[in-house]
Amino acid sequence: MFDKIIEKIGGENGSKKLKMGGSQSQKIKGTVVLMKKNVLDFNDFNASLLDRFHELLGKRVSLQLVSAVNGDSEANGLRGKVGEPAYLEDWITTITPLVAGESAFKVTFDFDEEIGVPGAFIIKNNHHSEFYLKTLTLDDVPGQGRIHFVCNSWVYPAKHYKYDRVFFTNQASNCH
Repeated sequence: MFDKIIEKIGGENGSKKLKMGGSQSQKIKGTVVLMKKNVLDFNDFNASLLDRFHELLGKRVSLQLVSAVNGDSEANGLRGKVGEPAYLEDWITTITPLVAGESAFKVTFDFDEEIGVPGAFIIKNNHHSEFYLKTLTLDDVPGQGRIHFVCNSWVYPAKHYKYDRVFFTNQASNCH
C-alpha cells in the first residue's frame, strides 16, 4: 500500500523512465526468498515485532545490483558499477508462518542500462534480527532474461559487518 502511495507522489508512469542525464532506466522485478525466525519462540516473536518497527522507521532491507561487465571509475578500484538501492516490499504486511518456512518478497530495481548485466548484489539488513536468505531471482533482465542467485546464508543486521554482504550469480559471463 505504501509503495502505491509513493509511486503516485513520485509520478511513476510505466516500466521505463528517463533519467536526468538522458539515459534510460527500466524497472526490473525480482523475488527474494528468505526464512524469518520462527515466531513460536517468544524471543523470536519479539524480534519479529522489532523488525516491523524498524521497517516503519525506514530501516529496511536493501539490495543493490552490481555489474558483471561494466566497471566503475579507477578511483573506485574498477569495481563493478553499483545500482541504486531497492527495498523488500510488504515486509510489514507479510505474515510470518507459525512454522519455520519460506517467505517470498517482491523487490523492484531501477535498472540503469549503464550497469549492464548484473553479476552480484549487495544486501544490507537494517532490521533488528537476522534472516536466512535463500535466493534472489530477477525477471526480464534486458538481454539476459531470468537471473538466479543462490545464497543459502544467514544475513545478520548490517551493524554486525565491517563490509557489505555480497552474493554472486552462478551464471558464467564473458567480460569484455
